[in-house]
Order: sequence, then C-alpha cells, then structure tokens
Amino acid sequence: MQKGFPRQYDDLNAHLEKLDKAGLLWTIDQAINKDKHLHPFVRWGYVGDVGTVVNTNPKRAFLFTNVTDSKGRSYKGDCDVMVGGTAGSLAIYAASLGIADAGDDITALSQKIYQKWTHAFENPIAAVEIPSEEAPVHEVVITGDALKGGEGKGLAALPVPNNTPGWDTAPYFSAGLWITHNLDSGIENISQNRCSLKASDRMTAMWLIQTNGGAHNNWVKYKERGEKMPVALIVGAPPMLQVIGPQKTPEHLNDLDVAGGLAGVPYRKVRCKTVPLWAPADAQIIIEGWIDPKKLEMEAPFGESYGNMSVEEYNHSIEVTAITRRKKAILTSMISQMAPSESGVIKQLNYSAVMLNHLKNTLYIRQVKDVALHGPMIGVSRFTVIVLEKHTPRTEVWRALSGATTFMRSVGKITVAVDEDVNPNNMEEVLWAIAYRTDLMKSVKIEDYQANGHAPKLRDREWEAKIMIDATMHYPMPPVALPPKEIMEEARELWTKAGLPPVSPRWKWYGYDLGDWCEEWTRCAERAVAGDWLLNGIRTARLVDTDAVGGPTSGVPHKGVVRYDEQTGKVAYPEGFPLSDSFGTDE
Repeated sequence: MQKGFPRQYDDLNAHLEKLDKAGLLWTIDQAINKDKHLHPFVRWGYVGDVGTVVNTNPKRAFLFTNVTDSKGRSYKGDCDVMVGGTAGSLAIYAASLGIADAGDDITALSQKIYQKWTHAFENPIAAVEIPSEEAPVHEVVITGDALKGGEGKGLAALPVPNNTPGWDTAPYFSAGLWITHNLDSGIENISQNRCSLKASDRMTAMWLIQTNGGAHNNWVKYKERGEKMPVALIVGAPPMLQVIGPQKTPEHLNDLDVAGGLAGVPYRKVRCKTVPLWAPADAQIIIEGWIDPKKLEMEAPFGESYGNMSVEEYNHSIEVTAITRRKKAILTSMISQMAPSESGVIKQLNYSAVMLNHLKNTLYIRQVKDVALHGPMIGVSRFTVIVLEKHTPRTEVWRALSGATTFMRSVGKITVAVDEDVNPNNMEEVLWAIAYRTDLMKSVKIEDYQANGHAPKLRDREWEAKIMIDATMHYPMPPVALPPKEIMEEARELWTKAGLPPVSPRWKWYGYDLGDWCEEWTRCAERAVAGDWLLNGIRTARLVDTDAVGGPTSGVPHKGVVRYDEQTGKVAYPEGFPLSDSFGTDE
C-alpha cells in the first residue's frame, strides 16, 4: 500500500473537461426525467445527424446536471448523469483511449487503436494499492440498514435511467463494469454487462454465456465449489478503464493492469468494503455484493444492441452489501439498443483491433491490412470485413476468412474478404465488391455450427451457420467508372461554394411491437416509466433453482407469465414455477 500516490491519468471528471474543450460535450442544465425522457433525448443526438454529406454537427457526449424522476425527486447537486462519453463517436472513443488528432477517418483511427491495444497487452502496468481514506470512491460509504427502505434508499437513491422507456421494466446500469475473481488464478476480470435494479439492496446481472466471457467462467467455478461469489460494479470508471469492459483481453492479465498499459502509468486501486475484491480508486461509484450461484431471478426485457428487445430471462441475482461513491458523483449510462449507438462504436473499434492482431500476429497472415466489424443497423458481431493486399494468395484469403469466423465464438456470421481499394467501413463499397468481384460457385462457403451469440434466439435450434465470401478480385478488372480523384475534389469545392444542404438521415428512430411480447411486460414497462420499478422487483423476488431452468440466460416461458396485482399487492405464480425461494432483500 502506498500513501500519497497521485493519480497520473484522467478520471471521468478530467475526461469530461477535455471533451468540453474539444467541442464534444453538451451540458444539459434543464430538468430531464431519467425515467421517461433522458435516453430518448440522447437518442435524437444519434439519429439527427447521421448520414449527412457534410458533417457540421458531430455527435457529442451528454452531461445532465439537473436529473429528476417520475416521482418528483431531484438529483441536482448530488449526482449527474453522463451518456455517450466513452464512445459516442469516433472522436470521443479516441479521446477515451488517449489518441489525439484522430479526425473522422475510421480507417486511420483503426490502425492507431490496433497499435494502442497491442502495446497495452504486451506492456501491462501493475496497479498500485492506496488507502481507503485517499480513494475518491470511498468519500461516502453506505452499508447495512442504510441500503434498505425502498424509495430514496440504497440503489433507489441513484439516478439510474430507463434505457428504453416504454419497453424496459426497470432502470438499468448499461455502462457498468463488473469486477469478478478467478478462484484458480486470482486474476480479476472486468466486463461490461447490463444490470437491472430490483430493490434498494438487490439487482440482477446478465453475463453472456455465448461469448465465453470471464465473468461467466468465474461464476461457473463458484457454482462448482458451492460458494457464494463476490462481485463489484464500477459506475463511472476512468475512460481508459471503461473501454476495457467490452474488450477481449488476454485471460492471464488483470484488466486493471491492462488499463495501466493503455495509460502508460499505474492505476490506483483500493480494497472493497464488504467483498474480497479490488476496485479502481478513482471511479465515481462502486456497488458491492454477493451472488448465490444456485439461484437465479427473472430479468429483462431490455433493449439490446442488435436492435430488438430481449425478453424475460433467468439471470444472476445480487444481494447488495455496500455502495461507495464520491460526494458529487457522475453516473454513466450508454446508448445501446438499435444502432447507431455508443455500444456499437466501442465494440466495433475494440473487436476490430483484437481481430486484426489475431490474424496478423497469431495466424501470421501478413497480407491482412485491416479488419472492420460493421456496426450500423447490423450489429458488430454479425458482419465482418477483412481487407487484404493486392495479389494475396487464395490460400491466405481463405485462411483469413476462416480465422476471423473462429476467433470469437459468436463473431463472424457473415464474413467478407475484399481488396485494399475497398473501404471496409462503407457497406455500399463492400456490397459492390460482393456483387461484381465474386464467382458465387467458388467464392462463397457456408458452414454450420456457429454460435448464436448476442442476438435474438433461434427457435428451431441452438446454433447458427456462417457464410464466408471471397470478394477479392479473382483476375484483373477494368477501371472503376468514376472520375479521377483530382476532378472529384474540384467538383466537391464547387458543391461547398454552392451552399448545398446536407442529406437527411435515414434511420429507424422509434420502436414498435413485432409480436414477441405480452401484456404483463407492457404493465411492467408502464410502471418503470412512472418510477414504480420497485413493484416490478417484488414481482421477481422469488428465485429459481439454477439447474431447474437450464442455467443463466434461460428464457422464461411466455405461457403462464408471472403477474403482479397492483390492487392486492400480491404476485401470481403460474403452475410449475421452479422454486419459491425469497431472496430476503428489501421489498
């Protein structure tokens, strides 16, 4: 433990100051209802300036300084809410990663990101422990009975927003980072996964089984030993730590040390108050608790990054034992749901970097120039584009296609190889290459047994197939039928001088029912918008046996849905409900 060890990296406060100076932050001082309007307000910042010819209004982060809720509570002066401050745009992501002068060229930025991550993986810097009294995140400590009491207590005292109001059944931490511990190696994993509020001292978490992530794997070890699992949720992490959460870091490294590698200096850590874990000392809020791996709780619906609502599932239930925070904290949230979104940008850039590193430096396919995971509308795990040098041997083209589809369990449903004259981030160019550079009888290969991943579940089987397309030129072709660069640049100057308006965006900007829904979920969503999410937590407060339902992320049967009667305050459970075991938290 080192006393007086100074912070040498940006915390969230310093990061926001830099975004503000760079013109990448909107500070909203007017009152905004976090239950109903906060996330929709931000959503307009994503659909209102996408697809313009001349981008005069770049996406910015949002800092809400006057947050209210549907119950009339004001959080002003106690806790602000930030949305889009980590990866709301390419420029914001670059600032989070400490990359200066990134510009708007995603191809150039991808190369800088690749170099940054590769350096961090190869050169981690061990975190330094500091005493609790020097940790900003321990300025306020809430434990025991102070967590209980419902409205205004514990979790209910934080301005956690509804992410998809009208569909979500509770406020969610969408940008929180989970700290979990590997029982065998002692390594701490940090992962970004959603977290739903259930009571003032209870919440649920969803850790994807399909991605084979560290949090789930650590949970399996605790379940095998029959031990409760300690967890901690980071809310408002320093920016170079925040980008760690969605990244696929090497399993042998502590993620806090990788963040040190990104920053070039050691991160400060502090011991948690009620669980045997380390936490970043310069976070805004830390929520500590325990998971009983034998028990699960109903969780969701929630608006997902693939553009649909995920319906009710059985997931991890957490008994909260402590909330530590700064006196004046900033709660972070993330736009996910239908692309364009912040979660899409951060995963797109993170995954592209590690896949490029895998193809070039693990598989030694030196002809690979770039990898792009396409985000808008499709979702980053569905469509991958690989850029290869001209005259790459056909064997290496197919080795790259195969390597990209097998690197991560659920990434690569559609994978396309293109020549270096094709911009992998422009889908029109990619589709052009598919349309005119392929011989479909020999350029396409379909294979079965690809993990479904983070996507709507298939109804008739547990896995998907994958398609690989070689859209590189199979032989020399005539010139592209467009004027040369010099002439086009001259014409662009004339366009600007003419003062022509930008093109209007064409994106989905509202939600609608597609059939997989029920009236009870509508009632839950209505209660959440009204600020009555605690009642929804009572509805799910009976836990189920993990093995009885097939494990985490198991879907809750639609027939005989659990119902909450507002008139009587009673919960009606369908026949055959797996287990009625009360969690024993505040209701």
